[in-house]
Amino acid sequence: MLTALFLILGLALWAWSSPDVIDSSPVGALNAINPAVTIAIEVLVMLMFFIFLSVSVINLRLMLTEIRSGWTDVIILLIALAIMASTMFGIFVGAASVMVSLGFVVYLYLLQE
Repeated sequence: MLTALFLILGLALWAWSSPDVIDSSPVGALNAINPAVTIAIEVLVMLMFFIFLSVSVINLRLMLTEIRSGWTDVIILLIALAIMASTMFGIFVGAASVMVSLGFVVYLYLLQE
């Protein structure tokens, strides 16, 4: 549920960033105040999308197969996030989203110990 919410929010930010509507959209208003705020919001939206998607995939696999999810699933989701964020918002937001999401992957790794 929250995964879909953050995906819809990310798609809305992407749609509002198009050159045709950016002057009258909330993204245009945020860019007028400070362009870094827009980038930070885009990165945080993609981070939340990754967190909720990875937790959903891990729990769904455990529920359906009763086998713990492996690191392959998390890495595939990280690659998918990189492609989505780079396509929607640009290479810099994509790279920043991957770097911040790697922090969550490290957190998952530390939970195993």
